[in-house]
This record gives sequence, structure tokens and C-alpha cells, in this order.
Amino acid sequence: MRPIGATFHDKISPMKRFFILMILSLMLTACGAALEVVPTLTASPAPTANATPEPTLTPTDEPTSTPEPSPTPAPPPEIQYAISAELDFSTRWLKVSQTITIPNLSHESITNLLLVIQPRWYDKAFQMNNLTWDDGQPIEGYYFDETSLIIPLAEPLAPNQARRLTIDYEIYLPQIIQSDDYGPIPFGYTLRQINLVDWYPFVPDYKDGEGWVVHPTWYYGEHLVYPVANYDVSLKVVNAPAVTLVGSSALDTGNADVHLYHLEDGRNFVASISASYMLLEEQVGDVLAQAYIFPQHQVAGKAAFDAMIDSLELYNELYGPYPHPSLTLVEADFLHDMEYQSLIFISNGFFNTYDGTAETYLVTITTHETAHQWFFGQVGNDPFLEPWLDEAFCTYSERLFYENLYPDSQDWWWYARVNYYVPSGPIDGALPYNGDYRTYRDAVYLQGAKFLEDVRISIGDEAFFAFVKDYVDTYRNKITTREDFFNTLARHTDKDISALIALYFLNP
Repeated sequence: MRPIGATFHDKISPMKRFFILMILSLMLTACGAALEVVPTLTASPAPTANATPEPTLTPTDEPTSTPEPSPTPAPPPEIQYAISAELDFSTRWLKVSQTITIPNLSHESITNLLLVIQPRWYDKAFQMNNLTWDDGQPIEGYYFDETSLIIPLAEPLAPNQARRLTIDYEIYLPQIIQSDDYGPIPFGYTLRQINLVDWYPFVPDYKDGEGWVVHPTWYYGEHLVYPVANYDVSLKVVNAPAVTLVGSSALDTGNADVHLYHLEDGRNFVASISASYMLLEEQVGDVLAQAYIFPQHQVAGKAAFDAMIDSLELYNELYGPYPHPSLTLVEADFLHDMEYQSLIFISNGFFNTYDGTAETYLVTITTHETAHQWFFGQVGNDPFLEPWLDEAFCTYSERLFYENLYPDSQDWWWYARVNYYVPSGPIDGALPYNGDYRTYRDAVYLQGAKFLEDVRISIGDEAFFAFVKDYVDTYRNKITTREDFFNTLARHTDKDISALIALYFLNP
């Protein structure tokens, strides 16, 4: 474990430290939210999905005259994506052909297929050109509902069957803009960066008796629920400077301007492209750690990179091994932090305020986003309905980072990250949380961390850490619920924590 900022021996003055802390207290400090702007529901503009160009194939409610191909008899164990994309770097235009194998992994027959197409939320960003079954027959009778593409099936898809389809489309990437109306979503481009996040049509989670899990697009936090899938991605980048680099969710096995990726058991696949990046790399056991940062932030970039590596090593011990061959940090060219599969974005605002010590939000938030590789990447949950299941764990992981690596900074963390805000509210609220980010953050993240601390104190370290490892191991590659959390906890303690549950939960 390397000390962060060890080459900087000069400590800042208490007055300067207080001044920086006061500035940071006004910033949004966790994944899924802007760094400086607190969006509210009333100020949010209405989605503009209806302005999306009409698809080439005209939807119809009439039964298709061509029989649908027979379902694949033996589905793969997971959803499969084969994506071939070409990005014109100069025009920020993407052309994609994508094949999706959709197995029915539920216990009931499915009467329609559904794909989430998040780019439809942006005005004129998505244009579908072709939609066919795997035998080349056009798919008819489909329709759109905001960001969902729904395909009714002439014959229900039985459990242990699968369907395969191909969708060809174009994406006109939107500009990422920070505004007073809502915080930026990483999808799109800035003058220095192109981010392909939630960019391809994907299959959401499916619940027996309830159907496809699709929530409205929200302005902070996360609203998408991803089942694990396998990915084969070809990304060709044209009309780009020779120095252009691509950071992604998987190792690049391509060459020149064609980037090839294979990812197994991933929640999503993302990539960030820039001609301004400098690259840091270090092999950490079986994992290649990478950081794509802007040259003016070399010192802060190295500190964030070291924090990610130290977090990776620590969480491997506390939670179980990280299962993927790479882990990537990208400096976000906007005031925002966000986790994706095997890749985390850290706001350049935190790079700007780095003071050369571990007592800084650059380090704190990097450890938080790294923890999401366990609580999101490995153990999934519905972040719209039960965001505390990942955010409380990841915020508490920050506390464990300082406890184990910088014990003298534990009091700073509790004050600067948690107690300064005097958090309140039940931790089990759904994402909208009255449309107020600060209320949501204080309850779900900060109260969530306090709840886990109190559980740990109540049941003891041995039982607590055995519970967490068991939780990760039991629900790896699954979508968990509150019941899964407490059922796992009950296997490791008979301590009565009903008073804690009544204190922290709206619905004990």
C-alpha cells in the first residue's frame, strides 16, 4: 500500500484546510450527481424522447405475415451482446450494428421482449435503421415507449429458450452541459472527451410476476438495472488524432484504430475517448490498473490512481477478489462522478482541489467509486428503488479505507464526509426522495454509512466482515434486495438489531 501524495511534505495550514472544506461542502460528492449543482425535480426539463427521428421500419400492431424464427433451444447462461461500432471522432457520430441474444432466465413465459435505449432520452440522438431476427426476417409490430423498444411476440418465450435479434442504428452524440436545471450525465462529448456510456440498446432485469424492470430517467443517482451479460465489442475510431486513447471496461486486444474487447459477467460496457489523455498503468496481481487523466493534473492523477490501486487491494481482502482483468479510472471532463463496469469516472473538480494529502475528496470519492466494483459490479441491486444497498456499502468502504490505510485521518473523514452535514432521514427511500439530491444523499449515503457502522459495533468485527464476504459471494452476478441483505446478516449473528432498523428505516 503506497501513501497517497507521499512526495508532498508541506502540509496546508488549518485555515486553508477549513476554507477548502467549506468549498467542498457545497459540492455534490458522490456517484450519480454533479459536483456543484444540486438539481431539483421541479427545475428538470421534460424528456425529449418524442423528438427522436422515426425508425426506418414503420411500427404496426398487425400480426407479422412472416413467422418468427423458432427460439434458440439451448440459451447461453447470460445475455450476449456482439457490437460492431464505428465512431467518427471529428463529428461525434456513431454507426453501430448490434446482435443481442436474449435468454429467458425467468420461471415464466415472456410475451414481449424489451430493450432500453437510453440515447432516445436525448433530442435526435438515436436513429434506428434496421431491426431483424437472426434469420434476417424483419421484426414488425414493435413500438417505442420513451426509452424502451418493445417487441410483442407471436409465441411466448418459454423458460430456457432464447431469441436473437440484430439492430442497426446511428447515434449523434449530445454535448455534455453543466446547467442549473440538472447535472450532467456522462453520455456524450465535451471539447476534450467522448464518453460512450449507456449507449447501446440493452436488456434490463426481468422479475417473475412483474415483468421488465424499467424506471424513468432521473437526474441524480442511478435508475437503470443491469443483469450481467457477456460482451464482444469492436470499436473503430476514424478521423481522430494519432494520439487518441480509449479507456474502456475491458482490455483492448485490437490494433491501430480498431479496438477489440471481450467482457464476461459485466453489468455494462463503456468507453471514453480523448486525444488529450495521458495514461498511467500498473499491474496489480492479475489486474491491469489504468488511469486516463489530463496532463495538467499529473500529480493529482497519480494520487487518484494510487487510491484506486490501494482500494482494489484492500477490498480484495475485505470483500473477496475482484473478478475482471482490468480496472480503469477516467478523469471526467465535467463536475460528476460515476461508476460503470470496471471503469470509474472521477470529476475534474476533485483533481482541481487536491491538496497533496489523503484528507481530500479526490481520494475519498475514488475509494467510493472503486468499491462499486463490488457493490454494483458484482452484487447488483435496483438503484432506483433500493439505492442504499450499494451506496451505503460504498460510503462505508471509504471509512474502511481510512481506518486501514490512514488511521490518523479517520476523525477527519467522519467529520468532513458525514457529520458536517448532520445527516438525517430513513435510508430505505426510493431514488426521487422528494426530488431533492441533498436529502437523498444525506439519508442513503451518509445515514447508510452510519447504519453499517452501528451494525458492525453491535455484532462485532468478526461477524460483520464474515457477513459482508458472504453477501458478496452469495449474490455475485445477481440482483439483490433488502431481504437478501438481512437474510445473509442473520446467518452470522443472532444479535437483536431491531432498534437499529427502527432508527434508520422508514419501513422497519
